[in-house]
Amino acid sequence: MITVTVRLMGNLIKISGTSSIQMRMEDGVVIKDLLEEIFRLYGEEMRHQVMDSSGKELAPYYKILVNGRNFNLLLGFDTPLQEGQVIHIMPPIAGG
Repeated sequence: MITVTVRLMGNLIKISGTSSIQMRMEDGVVIKDLLEEIFRLYGEEMRHQVMDSSGKELAPYYKILVNGRNFNLLLGFDTPLQEGQVIHIMPPIAGG
């Protein structure tokens, strides 16, 4: 078993009621497995926010960082998770 920390931002905090989740996962899990567990815990509203309408890609402008690195620069949804990693799920944020 491994433990990773998931940091949520923006409207994802409202959906989940928290900005940080400690997740215990089986060894050998990947980002896709982590997301499915988050969606199981926090429901379809979370899934609809994070994923596009196909359910196979992130919603536009969403980012997932693994220890500060864009997961698309790693192995995308197949990026393996390791003990102690911090995963940020970041919705688009407007500024100005």
